[in-house]
Amino acid sequence: MPGLFSRRRFLEGAAGAAGVAGAAALSGAGLAGAVEVVEAAAPRDKPTLNIICWAGYADPSFVKPFEKMYNCRVQSIYPNTSDQMFAKWKASGGNTYDLISPSGDVTRRLMRSGTLLEIDVSKIPNFKYLFPKFNFPAWNTMDGKRYGVSFTWGPNSLIYDRKAFPTPPGSWGLIYDKRYKGKLSTADNPITIADVALYLGYTDCYNLSGAQLAHIKQTLIAQKPLLRLYWGSSTDLENAFIHHEVVASNAWPLMTNDLRKANFPIGETIPREGATGWADTWMISRNSPNVDLAYKWINYMIGPQGQQGVLDVTGYSGASRAVLPRLSRARVHALHMDDLSYFNKLHMWSEPANYSDWVTIWNDVKG
Repeated sequence: MPGLFSRRRFLEGAAGAAGVAGAAALSGAGLAGAVEVVEAAAPRDKPTLNIICWAGYADPSFVKPFEKMYNCRVQSIYPNTSDQMFAKWKASGGNTYDLISPSGDVTRRLMRSGTLLEIDVSKIPNFKYLFPKFNFPAWNTMDGKRYGVSFTWGPNSLIYDRKAFPTPPGSWGLIYDKRYKGKLSTADNPITIADVALYLGYTDCYNLSGAQLAHIKQTLIAQKPLLRLYWGSSTDLENAFIHHEVVASNAWPLMTNDLRKANFPIGETIPREGATGWADTWMISRNSPNVDLAYKWINYMIGPQGQQGVLDVTGYSGASRAVLPRLSRARVHALHMDDLSYFNKLHMWSEPANYSDWVTIWNDVKG
């Protein structure tokens, strides 16, 4: 069984014959016109599109076709947390990277930073295929202006070794259970405090009082000796499962997808307390020398080929209807792209007003 996975490594994408088979069934939805806009490559030096993004968002399975299509190169780096992503972007003043793919817990910081280009959707033909929910969302718009384009979303779920738990665990309490001391894990990220809040019954999990944060801190302190590791990258967590070092953790669908590809008996569930989630966005630097190419990338990533590519690699849900004719009905349903009410049930990442207190608590707990 292969044991090395990473947010930094190239992940295998699975183009599905089943997805192609579903095209005829769904093409009647008026989406057959969603196509990739292909331009002839000019005989010149290849421009380089520099991207800072989450793992799986610049996989060669769909990057190489884009590079060929537009006679360019795509280079990417992969941070482990939103704070790392913001720090790398801000340190360069928006001059090093053309594009960034932040989650909703950091997008407002980016919009306030003055480093982003206001998005002109007339330059994105496939924008019209976004589900209405993603046309003008709070996480990538400010003061009536659009600074990003949504393209993926998903939950922060509880994953577990099915050999250890034949029945799906019902509560987040599992990762605080002393019976599994040394076999548990959690994300090394202050935004994880929102997950703890849900476990403790604080449903307004991004608007926490001082007393609630104090309770959460004590819960995290009690959890710390039970943990095998705080995971920073998918490598950390996937290898811990494969080597039977952990039996349960919070995680993204990417980890579930990777572990299933490795034939590991991984389970995934949303506990009864509910779950946080995230919606990711493409944003362009106002100082990018490759603005036209950046727009082409965004259009590609919300078009049929780019959306299918990223969904195959990550197991995430897509923001664009353009991909639906390429997916089987069963897969559309599994990704909740036929009923976005699932999205509404998730407590989507947003930036807490007192986020600096969250960071202090997280650092105090970790020591």
